[in-house]
Amino acid sequence: MSKSSTYIIAEAGINHNGKLKHALDLVKAAKKAGCDAIKFQTYITDLRVSKKSSIYEILNW
Repeated sequence: MSKSSTYIIAEAGINHNGKLKHALDLVKAAKKAGCDAIKFQTYITDLRVSKKSSIYEILNW
């Protein structure tokens, strides 16, 4: 990569739903699209939102 090249990072976020196969599919898609890297996010739901929250079940895959 030269100094003037743009480095493209795909944002996978939490779209893997905690599933390795989904994460690997996202990596393959990013590579196919020409991305140089991919960024993932993981977290512990209980530390992020209250169990009483309306989005708890959505986030707690």
